[in-house]
Amino acid sequence: MASPITSSSMIDVQGIVTNLMKVESAPLTALKKDASTITTKISAYGKVSSSIATFRDAANNLAQLSTWRAVNAGSSNPSAVTVTASSSAAVSQNSIEVQQLARAQNLASGSYSASTATVGSGTLQIQLGTQPTGATSFTAGSSAAVSVTIAAGASLADVRDSINAAGAGVRASIVKDGDGVRLFVSSATTGANQAFKMTVTDSDGNSDDAPGLSALAFDPTMTAGAGSNLSLVQQALDAKYTIDGVALTSRTNTVTSAIDGVDLAFNQVTTAAVQINVKSDTDALKASTQKFVDAYNALNKVLSDGTRYDESTKTAGPLQADRAAVSMLQQIRSIVTDTVTGGTLTRLADAGMTLQRDGSIALNATNFASAASSPSNLQALFAATGGGSGSTTQGLMLRFRSLADGITGTQGSLTAASDNWAARKKNNQARQEEIQVRLNSRQAALLKQYSALDAKLAAAQQNSAQLSSALAGLQK
Repeated sequence: MASPITSSSMIDVQGIVTNLMKVESAPLTALKKDASTITTKISAYGKVSSSIATFRDAANNLAQLSTWRAVNAGSSNPSAVTVTASSSAAVSQNSIEVQQLARAQNLASGSYSASTATVGSGTLQIQLGTQPTGATSFTAGSSAAVSVTIAAGASLADVRDSINAAGAGVRASIVKDGDGVRLFVSSATTGANQAFKMTVTDSDGNSDDAPGLSALAFDPTMTAGAGSNLSLVQQALDAKYTIDGVALTSRTNTVTSAIDGVDLAFNQVTTAAVQINVKSDTDALKASTQKFVDAYNALNKVLSDGTRYDESTKTAGPLQADRAAVSMLQQIRSIVTDTVTGGTLTRLADAGMTLQRDGSIALNATNFASAASSPSNLQALFAATGGGSGSTTQGLMLRFRSLADGITGTQGSLTAASDNWAARKKNNQARQEEIQVRLNSRQAALLKQYSALDAKLAAAQQNSAQLSSALAGLQK
Protein backbone atom coordinates (compact mmCIF):
# COMPACT_ATOMS: atom_id res chain seq x y z
CA MET A 1 0.00 0.00 0.00
CA ALA A 2 1.36 3.33 -1.00
CA SER A 3 2.47 5.78 1.75
CA PRO A 4 0.29 8.92 2.21
CA ILE A 5 1.60 11.94 0.39
CA THR A 6 2.00 15.14 2.48
CA SER A 7 2.08 18.57 0.90
CA SER A 8 4.48 21.16 2.26
CA SER A 9 5.95 24.46 1.08
CA MET A 10 8.97 23.90 -1.07
CA ILE A 11 10.39 27.42 -0.73
CA ASP A 12 10.34 30.26 1.89
CA VAL A 13 7.93 32.50 0.01
CA GLN A 14 7.67 35.09 2.76
CA GLY A 15 11.41 35.25 3.26
CA ILE A 16 12.12 35.66 -0.45
CA VAL A 17 9.49 38.38 -0.84
CA THR A 18 10.72 40.21 2.27
CA ASN A 19 14.30 40.26 0.98
CA LEU A 20 13.20 41.39 -2.45
CA MET A 21 11.06 44.15 -0.91
CA LYS A 22 14.03 45.47 1.05
CA VAL A 23 15.68 46.26 -2.24
CA GLU A 24 12.45 47.63 -3.69
CA SER A 25 11.96 49.84 -0.56
CA ALA A 26 15.31 51.63 -0.80
CA PRO A 27 13.77 54.84 -2.26
CA LEU A 28 11.14 54.90 0.52
CA THR A 29 13.83 54.44 3.18
CA ALA A 30 15.77 57.35 1.71
CA LEU A 31 12.64 59.53 1.75
CA LYS A 32 11.98 58.69 5.40
CA LYS A 33 15.53 59.66 6.26
CA ASP A 34 15.06 62.95 4.41
CA ALA A 35 11.76 63.48 6.26
CA SER A 36 13.56 63.17 9.58
CA THR A 37 16.08 65.80 8.52
CA ILE A 38 13.31 68.08 7.29
CA THR A 39 11.41 67.73 10.57
CA THR A 40 14.55 68.62 12.51
CA LYS A 41 15.06 71.76 10.42
CA ILE A 42 11.41 72.79 10.81
CA SER A 43 11.73 72.36 14.56
CA ALA A 44 14.94 74.41 14.56
CA TYR A 45 13.26 77.21 12.60
CA GLY A 46 10.35 77.08 15.04
CA LYS A 47 12.79 77.85 17.87
CA VAL A 48 14.31 80.67 15.82
CA SER A 49 10.85 82.12 15.17
CA SER A 50 9.95 82.04 18.86
CA SER A 51 13.26 83.62 19.86
CA ILE A 52 12.94 86.38 17.27
CA ALA A 53 9.42 87.21 18.49
CA THR A 54 10.69 87.62 22.07
CA PHE A 55 13.69 89.60 20.83
CA ARG A 56 11.50 91.86 18.71
CA ASP A 57 9.17 92.62 21.65
CA ALA A 58 12.12 93.46 23.92
CA ALA A 59 13.63 95.80 21.32
CA ASN A 60 10.24 97.39 20.66
CA ASN A 61 9.80 98.12 24.36
CA LEU A 62 13.04 100.11 24.40
CA ALA A 63 11.99 101.87 21.20
CA GLN A 64 8.79 103.23 22.80
CA LEU A 65 8.84 106.78 24.15
CA SER A 66 6.60 105.68 27.06
CA THR A 67 9.42 103.46 28.31
CA TRP A 68 11.72 106.47 28.54
CA ARG A 69 9.08 108.49 30.31
CA ALA A 70 8.85 106.01 33.15
CA VAL A 71 9.23 107.87 36.43
CA ASN A 72 8.89 107.17 40.11
CA ALA A 73 7.95 109.62 42.80
CA GLY A 74 8.93 109.82 46.41
CA SER A 75 7.95 111.82 49.47
CA SER A 76 10.24 112.83 52.31
CA ASN A 77 7.30 112.27 54.69
CA PRO A 78 4.83 109.73 53.24
CA SER A 79 2.88 109.62 56.52
CA ALA A 80 1.83 113.21 55.78
CA VAL A 81 1.89 113.38 51.96
CA THR A 82 2.03 110.45 49.56
CA VAL A 83 2.74 110.88 45.87
CA THR A 84 2.34 108.83 42.68
CA ALA A 85 3.38 109.82 39.18
CA SER A 86 2.36 108.72 35.68
CA SER A 87 4.50 108.65 32.54
CA SER A 88 3.25 112.14 31.67
CA ALA A 89 4.94 113.63 34.75
CA ALA A 90 8.09 115.66 34.26
CA VAL A 91 11.18 115.16 36.38
CA SER A 92 10.75 117.72 39.16
CA GLN A 93 11.15 118.57 42.84
CA ASN A 94 8.54 120.45 44.86
CA SER A 95 8.01 121.54 48.44
CA ILE A 96 4.56 120.75 49.92
CA GLU A 97 3.00 122.04 53.13
CA VAL A 98 -0.48 121.06 54.34
CA GLN A 99 -2.22 123.55 56.62
CA GLN A 100 -5.66 121.93 56.70
CA LEU A 101 -7.18 118.62 55.61
CA ALA A 102 -10.43 118.44 53.68
CA ARG A 103 -13.28 117.27 55.89
CA ALA A 104 -16.89 116.19 55.55
CA GLN A 105 -19.49 117.85 57.76
CA ASN A 106 -20.62 115.57 60.57
CA LEU A 107 -23.67 116.05 62.81
CA ALA A 108 -24.72 114.04 65.88
CA SER A 109 -28.11 113.69 67.54
CA GLY A 110 -28.83 113.49 71.21
CA SER A 111 -28.84 110.09 72.90
CA TYR A 112 -31.64 107.58 72.28
CA SER A 113 -32.25 104.40 74.28
CA ALA A 114 -31.86 102.13 71.23
CA SER A 115 -32.00 102.10 67.45
CA THR A 116 -35.60 100.91 67.80
CA ALA A 117 -36.62 104.05 69.67
CA THR A 118 -39.44 106.04 68.05
CA VAL A 119 -38.30 109.43 66.77
CA GLY A 120 -41.37 111.13 65.40
CA SER A 121 -42.90 111.71 61.98
CA GLY A 122 -42.91 114.37 59.33
CA THR A 123 -40.50 115.49 56.64
CA LEU A 124 -36.76 116.22 56.62
CA GLN A 125 -35.46 118.69 54.02
CA ILE A 126 -31.73 118.23 53.34
CA GLN A 127 -29.96 121.07 51.54
CA LEU A 128 -26.29 121.07 50.52
CA GLY A 129 -24.35 124.32 50.58
CA THR A 130 -21.59 126.17 52.43
CA GLN A 131 -21.25 127.31 56.01
CA PRO A 132 -18.21 129.44 56.84
CA THR A 133 -16.23 128.20 59.83
CA GLY A 134 -17.70 129.57 63.07
CA ALA A 135 -20.47 131.43 61.23
CA THR A 136 -24.20 131.17 61.85
CA SER A 137 -24.97 131.66 58.17
CA PHE A 138 -25.62 129.12 55.41
CA THR A 139 -25.55 129.54 51.66
CA ALA A 140 -27.49 126.95 49.69
CA GLY A 141 -25.75 125.21 46.82
CA SER A 142 -27.04 124.79 43.28
CA SER A 143 -28.74 121.45 44.01
CA ALA A 144 -32.32 121.52 45.21
CA ALA A 145 -33.19 120.37 48.71
CA VAL A 146 -34.17 116.72 49.03
CA SER A 147 -37.24 115.79 51.06
CA VAL A 148 -37.23 112.65 53.20
CA THR A 149 -40.60 111.46 54.52
CA ILE A 150 -40.58 109.87 57.96
CA ALA A 151 -43.70 107.81 58.68
CA ALA A 152 -45.48 107.73 62.01
CA GLY A 153 -43.97 105.21 64.39
CA ALA A 154 -40.63 105.20 62.53
CA SER A 155 -37.63 104.08 64.61
CA LEU A 156 -34.22 105.71 64.67
CA ALA A 157 -33.00 102.89 62.39
CA ASP A 158 -35.89 103.63 59.98
CA VAL A 159 -34.83 107.30 59.86
CA ARG A 160 -31.25 106.27 59.10
CA ASP A 161 -32.38 104.00 56.28
CA SER A 162 -34.68 106.64 54.80
CA ILE A 163 -31.91 109.26 54.75
CA ASN A 164 -29.48 106.85 53.09
CA ALA A 165 -32.05 105.89 50.44
CA ALA A 166 -32.86 109.51 49.54
CA GLY A 167 -29.62 110.29 47.63
CA ALA A 168 -29.36 113.66 49.28
CA GLY A 169 -25.54 113.74 49.37
CA VAL A 170 -25.34 112.69 53.02
CA ARG A 171 -24.89 109.43 54.90
CA ALA A 172 -26.51 108.39 58.17
CA SER A 173 -25.33 105.86 60.72
CA ILE A 174 -26.12 104.82 64.28
CA VAL A 175 -23.28 104.93 66.79
CA LYS A 176 -23.40 103.34 70.23
CA ASP A 177 -22.81 105.82 73.07
CA GLY A 178 -22.60 104.19 76.49
CA ASP A 179 -26.00 102.65 77.21
CA GLY A 180 -27.63 104.57 74.38
CA VAL A 181 -27.14 105.34 70.70
CA ARG A 182 -26.84 108.46 68.57
CA LEU A 183 -27.70 109.20 64.95
CA PHE A 184 -24.73 110.56 62.99
CA VAL A 185 -25.28 112.31 59.66
CA SER A 186 -22.28 113.28 57.51
CA SER A 187 -21.58 114.65 54.05
CA ALA A 188 -21.01 111.92 51.48
CA THR A 189 -17.89 113.74 50.26
CA THR A 190 -15.40 116.22 51.68
CA GLY A 191 -15.14 119.91 50.88
CA ALA A 192 -16.45 123.23 52.14
CA ASN A 193 -19.28 123.16 49.57
CA GLN A 194 -20.54 119.88 51.04
CA ALA A 195 -21.91 121.44 54.22
CA PHE A 196 -25.64 120.84 54.73
CA LYS A 197 -28.60 121.80 56.83
CA MET A 198 -31.61 119.70 57.77
CA THR A 199 -34.87 121.48 58.41
CA VAL A 200 -37.95 119.69 59.68
CA THR A 201 -41.67 119.79 59.09
CA ASP A 202 -42.81 118.03 62.24
CA SER A 203 -46.14 116.22 62.35
CA ASP A 204 -46.63 117.40 65.94
CA GLY A 205 -47.19 120.91 64.59
CA ASN A 206 -44.06 122.53 66.08
CA SER A 207 -41.02 122.24 63.81
CA ASP A 208 -38.64 124.34 65.90
CA ASP A 209 -38.84 122.69 69.32
CA ALA A 210 -36.73 119.79 70.62
CA PRO A 211 -39.27 116.92 70.87
CA GLY A 212 -40.38 114.66 68.00
CA LEU A 213 -38.76 114.76 64.60
CA SER A 214 -37.63 118.34 65.36
CA ALA A 215 -34.85 116.76 67.44
CA LEU A 216 -33.08 116.01 64.13
CA ALA A 217 -33.21 119.58 62.82
CA PHE A 218 -29.97 121.45 62.09
CA ASP A 219 -30.09 124.99 60.76
CA PRO A 220 -26.98 127.02 61.58
CA THR A 221 -29.06 130.23 61.44
CA MET A 222 -31.24 128.95 64.30
CA THR A 223 -30.44 128.21 67.96
CA ALA A 224 -30.33 125.04 70.04
CA GLY A 225 -33.80 123.90 71.00
CA ALA A 226 -35.29 126.15 68.35
CA GLY A 227 -34.47 124.67 64.93
CA SER A 228 -30.85 123.60 65.48
CA ASN A 229 -30.91 120.51 67.67
CA LEU A 230 -28.17 118.34 66.11
CA SER A 231 -24.60 119.00 67.29
CA LEU A 232 -21.95 120.04 64.76
CA VAL A 233 -19.19 117.46 65.35
CA GLN A 234 -17.06 118.39 62.35
CA GLN A 235 -17.13 121.35 59.97
CA ALA A 236 -17.09 120.82 56.18
CA LEU A 237 -13.68 122.03 55.04
CA ASP A 238 -11.47 122.28 51.95
CA ALA A 239 -7.87 121.15 52.12
CA LYS A 240 -5.43 124.05 52.35
CA TYR A 241 -1.87 123.55 51.17
CA THR A 242 1.05 125.22 49.44
CA ILE A 243 3.28 124.07 46.60
CA ASP A 244 6.59 125.90 46.63
CA GLY A 245 4.98 128.62 48.75
CA VAL A 246 1.91 129.12 46.52
CA ALA A 247 -1.33 128.80 48.53
CA LEU A 248 -3.89 126.39 47.05
CA THR A 249 -7.11 124.62 48.08
CA SER A 250 -8.76 121.32 47.22
CA ARG A 251 -12.23 119.88 47.84
CA THR A 252 -10.63 116.53 48.69
CA ASN A 253 -7.42 115.25 50.24
CA THR A 254 -6.46 113.73 46.90
CA VAL A 255 -5.06 116.31 44.48
CA THR A 256 -4.74 115.22 40.86
CA SER A 257 -4.33 118.41 38.86
CA ALA A 258 -1.94 120.68 40.76
CA ILE A 259 1.15 119.13 39.13
CA ASP A 260 0.86 117.51 35.68
CA GLY A 261 1.01 113.72 35.91
CA VAL A 262 1.39 113.76 39.70
CA ASP A 263 -1.22 112.72 42.28
CA LEU A 264 -0.89 113.95 45.86
CA ALA A 265 -2.67 112.46 48.87
CA PHE A 266 -2.78 114.44 52.10
CA ASN A 267 -2.86 112.32 55.24
CA GLN A 268 -2.16 114.86 57.95
CA VAL A 269 -1.32 118.49 58.55
CA THR A 270 2.43 119.02 58.17
CA THR A 271 4.75 120.63 60.69
CA ALA A 272 7.53 121.05 58.16
CA ALA A 273 7.78 121.17 54.38
CA VAL A 274 7.58 117.79 52.61
CA GLN A 275 9.86 117.32 49.61
CA ILE A 276 8.28 115.65 46.59
CA ASN A 277 10.73 114.22 44.05
CA VAL A 278 9.78 112.92 40.62
CA LYS A 279 12.69 111.30 38.82
CA SER A 280 13.38 108.90 36.00
CA ASP A 281 12.78 105.28 36.94
CA THR A 282 16.26 103.97 36.20
CA ASP A 283 15.42 100.60 37.77
CA ALA A 284 12.63 100.11 35.23
CA LEU A 285 14.96 101.18 32.41
CA LYS A 286 17.60 98.72 33.57
CA ALA A 287 15.03 95.92 33.80
CA SER A 288 13.82 96.64 30.25
CA THR A 289 17.41 96.77 28.98
CA GLN A 290 18.30 93.51 30.73
CA LYS A 291 15.23 91.91 29.20
CA PHE A 292 16.49 92.93 25.77
CA VAL A 293 20.00 91.60 26.50
CA ASP A 294 18.52 88.27 27.63
CA ALA A 295 16.33 88.05 24.52
CA TYR A 296 19.26 88.93 22.24
CA ASN A 297 21.50 86.32 23.89
CA ALA A 298 18.81 83.65 23.63
CA LEU A 299 18.38 84.36 19.90
CA ASN A 300 22.14 84.45 19.38
CA LYS A 301 22.47 81.03 21.04
CA VAL A 302 19.66 79.47 19.02
CA LEU A 303 21.19 80.66 15.75
CA SER A 304 24.80 79.96 16.79
CA ASP A 305 24.08 76.45 17.99
CA GLY A 306 21.90 75.77 14.97
CA THR A 307 24.49 76.84 12.40
CA ARG A 308 27.63 75.57 14.17
CA TYR A 309 29.76 72.57 13.18
CA ASP A 310 31.43 71.03 16.22
CA GLU A 311 34.86 69.86 15.08
CA SER A 312 35.53 67.94 18.29
CA THR A 313 32.39 65.79 18.00
CA LYS A 314 32.12 65.96 14.21
CA THR A 315 28.48 66.94 14.52
CA ALA A 316 26.62 69.72 12.76
CA GLY A 317 23.78 71.84 14.05
CA PRO A 318 20.37 71.41 12.40
CA LEU A 319 20.84 74.64 10.42
CA GLN A 320 24.55 74.26 9.67
CA ALA A 321 25.35 75.77 6.24
CA ASP A 322 21.74 77.02 5.99
CA ARG A 323 22.19 80.35 4.21
CA ALA A 324 19.03 81.94 5.65
CA ALA A 325 19.95 81.13 9.25
CA VAL A 326 23.58 82.22 8.80
CA SER A 327 22.43 85.49 7.24
CA MET A 328 20.04 86.19 10.14
CA LEU A 329 22.84 85.70 12.66
CA GLN A 330 25.17 88.00 10.74
CA GLN A 331 22.54 90.74 10.39
CA ILE A 332 21.60 90.72 14.05
CA ARG A 333 25.20 90.78 15.22
CA SER A 334 26.10 93.58 12.84
CA ILE A 335 23.72 96.03 14.54
CA VAL A 336 25.46 95.44 17.88
CA THR A 337 28.51 97.24 16.50
CA ASP A 338 26.52 99.90 14.60
CA THR A 339 26.82 103.54 15.57
CA VAL A 340 24.25 106.29 16.01
CA THR A 341 25.21 109.81 15.02
CA GLY A 342 23.95 113.05 16.49
CA GLY A 343 23.95 112.08 20.17
CA THR A 344 26.27 111.86 23.14
CA LEU A 345 26.13 108.04 23.16
CA THR A 346 26.95 106.44 19.83
CA ARG A 347 27.28 102.67 20.45
CA LEU A 348 25.74 99.99 22.64
CA ALA A 349 29.10 99.77 24.38
CA ASP A 350 28.56 103.37 25.57
CA ALA A 351 25.52 102.08 27.47
CA GLY A 352 27.50 99.25 29.07
CA MET A 353 26.46 96.60 26.52
CA THR A 354 29.52 94.89 25.05
CA LEU A 355 29.81 92.14 22.46
CA GLN A 356 31.43 88.92 23.69
CA ARG A 357 33.51 86.39 21.73
CA ASP A 358 30.54 84.02 21.38
CA GLY A 359 28.43 86.81 19.91
CA SER A 360 26.43 87.40 23.08
CA ILE A 361 26.06 90.74 24.88
CA ALA A 362 27.13 91.45 28.46
CA LEU A 363 25.52 94.32 30.39
CA ASN A 364 27.86 96.16 32.76
CA ALA A 365 25.68 97.52 35.57
CA THR A 366 28.05 100.33 36.52
CA ASN A 367 28.45 101.60 32.97
CA PHE A 368 24.72 101.33 32.33
CA ALA A 369 23.92 103.28 35.51
CA SER A 370 26.29 106.01 34.36
CA ALA A 371 24.59 106.22 30.97
CA ALA A 372 21.10 106.05 32.54
CA SER A 373 21.87 109.04 34.75
CA SER A 374 21.02 111.05 31.63
CA PRO A 375 17.97 109.17 30.27
CA SER A 376 17.62 111.52 27.31
CA ASN A 377 21.06 110.46 26.04
CA LEU A 378 20.17 106.81 26.42
CA GLN A 379 16.83 107.39 24.74
CA ALA A 380 18.60 108.98 21.76
CA LEU A 381 20.86 105.95 21.42
CA PHE A 382 18.02 103.46 21.59
CA ALA A 383 14.89 105.19 20.33
CA ALA A 384 15.77 108.26 18.25
CA THR A 385 13.58 108.22 15.15
CA GLY A 386 16.25 110.08 13.18
CA GLY A 387 15.83 110.18 9.44
CA GLY A 388 13.92 106.91 9.30
CA SER A 389 15.00 103.41 8.34
CA GLY A 390 18.62 103.22 7.23
CA SER A 391 19.51 106.59 8.71
CA THR A 392 22.62 106.78 10.91
CA THR A 393 20.64 108.88 13.38
CA GLN A 394 18.02 106.19 13.92
CA GLY A 395 18.09 104.52 17.36
CA LEU A 396 19.54 101.02 17.62
CA MET A 397 16.40 99.47 19.08
CA LEU A 398 14.42 100.76 16.13
CA ARG A 399 16.96 99.10 13.86
CA PHE A 400 16.70 95.81 15.75
CA ARG A 401 12.90 95.99 15.60
CA SER A 402 12.93 96.80 11.90
CA LEU A 403 15.29 93.89 11.22
CA ALA A 404 13.09 91.48 13.17
CA ASP A 405 10.00 92.71 11.32
CA GLY A 406 11.76 92.24 7.99
CA ILE A 407 12.93 88.72 8.83
CA THR A 408 9.50 87.60 10.00
CA GLY A 409 7.46 89.48 7.36
CA THR A 410 5.64 87.80 4.51
CA GLN A 411 8.68 88.28 2.26
CA GLY A 412 11.21 87.75 5.06
CA SER A 413 13.99 85.17 5.08
CA LEU A 414 12.57 83.31 8.09
CA THR A 415 9.14 83.10 6.49
CA ALA A 416 10.62 81.96 3.18
CA ALA A 417 12.83 79.31 4.82
CA SER A 418 10.00 78.01 7.01
CA ASP A 419 7.61 77.86 4.05
CA ASN A 420 10.26 76.11 1.95
CA TRP A 421 10.84 73.37 4.51
CA ALA A 422 7.12 72.97 5.09
CA ALA A 423 6.62 72.52 1.34
CA ARG A 424 9.46 69.99 1.19
CA LYS A 425 7.91 68.06 4.05
CA LYS A 426 4.55 68.00 2.27
CA ASN A 427 6.17 66.87 -1.00
CA ASN A 428 8.20 64.21 0.82
CA GLN A 429 5.07 62.84 2.46
CA ALA A 430 3.26 62.73 -0.87
CA ARG A 431 6.14 60.85 -2.49
CA GLN A 432 6.25 58.41 0.42
CA GLU A 433 2.55 57.69 0.03
CA GLU A 434 2.95 57.25 -3.74
CA ILE A 435 5.87 54.84 -3.38
CA GLN A 436 4.09 52.95 -0.58
CA VAL A 437 1.12 52.30 -2.87
CA ARG A 438 3.49 50.96 -5.53
CA LEU A 439 5.36 48.82 -3.01
CA ASN A 440 2.13 47.35 -1.68
CA SER A 441 1.15 46.40 -5.22
CA ARG A 442 4.62 44.99 -5.92
CA GLN A 443 4.62 42.94 -2.73
CA ALA A 444 1.21 41.49 -3.56
CA ALA A 445 2.45 40.55 -7.05
CA LEU A 446 5.61 38.89 -5.68
CA LEU A 447 3.64 36.94 -3.09
CA LYS A 448 1.30 35.73 -5.82
CA GLN A 449 4.21 34.84 -8.15
CA TYR A 450 6.24 32.91 -5.59
CA SER A 451 3.19 31.26 -4.08
CA ALA A 452 2.28 29.95 -7.53
CA LEU A 453 5.85 28.68 -8.02
CA ASP A 454 5.74 27.04 -4.62
CA ALA A 455 2.47 25.33 -5.54
CA LYS A 456 3.95 23.98 -8.78
CA LEU A 457 7.01 22.64 -6.97
CA ALA A 458 4.79 20.98 -4.40
CA ALA A 459 2.69 19.38 -7.16
CA ALA A 460 5.83 18.10 -8.93
CA GLN A 461 7.10 16.63 -5.67
CA GLN A 462 3.79 14.89 -5.13
CA ASN A 463 3.80 13.45 -8.65
CA SER A 464 7.37 12.23 -8.18
CA ALA A 465 6.43 10.51 -4.94
CA GLN A 466 3.44 8.80 -6.54
CA LEU A 467 5.59 7.58 -9.43
CA SER A 468 8.20 6.20 -7.06
CA SER A 469 5.49 4.40 -5.13
CA ALA A 470 4.03 2.88 -8.31
CA LEU A 471 7.42 1.62 -9.47
CA ALA A 472 8.09 0.08 -6.11
CA GLY A 473 4.78 -1.79 -6.38
CA LEU A 474 5.70 -3.27 -9.72
CA GLN A 475 8.96 -4.68 -8.37
CA LYS A 476 7.19 -6.84 -5.75
